[in-house]
Amino acid sequence: MITQPTCLRASRIGRLLCFGLAMAGVALARPTRMVAQATAKPSGGDASRYATYGVDPTDPHAVNAVVYNGWKMFEVYCTRCHGEDAVGSSFAPALVKSVGPDGTITHRLFFETVTNGRPGKGMPTWGNLLSPEQKEDVWYYLRARAVGGLAPGRPHIKAGANRDSTALPKDVGQDTTWKGPPAS
Repeated sequence: MITQPTCLRASRIGRLLCFGLAMAGVALARPTRMVAQATAKPSGGDASRYATYGVDPTDPHAVNAVVYNGWKMFEVYCTRCHGEDAVGSSFAPALVKSVGPDGTITHRLFFETVTNGRPGKGMPTWGNLLSPEQKEDVWYYLRARAVGGLAPGRPHIKAGANRDSTALPKDVGQDTTWKGPPAS
């Protein structure tokens, strides 16, 4: 399949510059994205780590519905600042490190931060825009990235998985007044 080069999607001046470079014989290379692939099956403690966060160890992109829905919410609300795969940007932290084993963000602090934001640091409040269930889904997605074996790139729901997001009990999932997980 032929795709449109990046320079054709650029401004008029950018297109002229690209055309000039192409006429001069300069090759216009496209950046490629490297995606890590897990090939070995986990054993022992690794197996429980994969199971806890719904990642299929034979396919590092196959996840349960909770993690998948968290990824969708992250893509909509968080990627523009925290980067693809939650690796951070020049002005927002790498959440895969913050919620990882050496990170300082607990489950409770994550929930409070997403709910209330950090206006002094430029993070908006997502308050009632995201339901508690959606916030929990994002938490489980980030944990799957940080410690659960979810490889970089787009995840998909593993075959046979329940398509319901079930991180929270039904009476809590849509209750926007829920104060979040208990302090640990």
